[in-house]
Amino acid sequence: AGVGAMSWMNMSGVQEEAESLAQEYVPELVIAADVRNAIQDMMYEIRGYGYTYQKEFLDAGRKAADEASAAVKQAADLAAKYPDLKVLKEGATKSEVALKEYMDLVGRTEAGVNGIDAARKRADDGARTFMENAQAFLRSQNEVMHKEIKEGAEQAKLEERLEKINLINDVIDAGNGVRVDNFAGQATRELALIEEGVKRFTHIADLMKDIRATTRQQSNIDQLDAIQKAADQYKAAMEEIVSKWRELDTLAAQRGAAGQNIQTLAGQVAQAAAKESLAIADRAVSSLGSTILVILIATVVAVLLGGIVAFLMTRSLTVPLKR
Repeated sequence: AGVGAMSWMNMSGVQEEAESLAQEYVPELVIAADVRNAIQDMMYEIRGYGYTYQKEFLDAGRKAADEASAAVKQAADLAAKYPDLKVLKEGATKSEVALKEYMDLVGRTEAGVNGIDAARKRADDGARTFMENAQAFLRSQNEVMHKEIKEGAEQAKLEERLEKINLINDVIDAGNGVRVDNFAGQATRELALIEEGVKRFTHIADLMKDIRATTRQQSNIDQLDAIQKAADQYKAAMEEIVSKWRELDTLAAQRGAAGQNIQTLAGQVAQAAAKESLAIADRAVSSLGSTILVILIATVVAVLLGGIVAFLMTRSLTVPLKR
């Protein structure tokens, strides 16, 4: 009876441990893995959005974030149901805050990307207007130059006209240099190239001053005004691209830190669940081992006692017969 009672107690303890393993620690481990997987997918997709500005990556990242949020809620619900899961409860609370922070950063990233897209359009408009007016000014100067040559204009007047033609060609070359720097910088993600392009506008402004000094026709002055206005627009757009780009780089670093924080929390939860699961398995093995040992000892004792009793009973029967 004592052996049976002890075995029952040990087996009941193993049953309770198994139930806690099945209902608490294994689900805790699964949820932690779900959170980590969802966060990894989210970070990967949003990082892709930060590099490409393609909305498909943003949508996929937000979908992964919803999955991560659902997993975090499952963690909170499980921790509320089983108060012993203290690491899970703390991890769920902190993960919820970190995930909200991450998604706030994603919202700011989207705003920054939209800002760059808008600045790119303004830069394209500025570059197109700049070139159209510069080419128009060049054509007008070439036409007047041919006319003056035919009319036998004075050499000084022809030299002045030629100087303006050379200067506007320099302006066009500088504008082309800006466009190359701008496109190459964005294509290779080298801000230094874009910044070099911005610096070219100082040279363009100096050239424009030299051209204005010898320009007297109102139609040509209007063209120069349009060129300068377009250059200012182009420069401002490129400066905004640089500013937004730096802001996105900062946001990317902050997103990485927030995402890594959630990953760390999920790792801690998984580690705690694995540790407790291993402890339960060790206790179950120990309990079952002790039960088996007791049963084995009890069986040996029972066999010995049975043998002794059988010997005594047999002896009690055979001895009187011999007499």
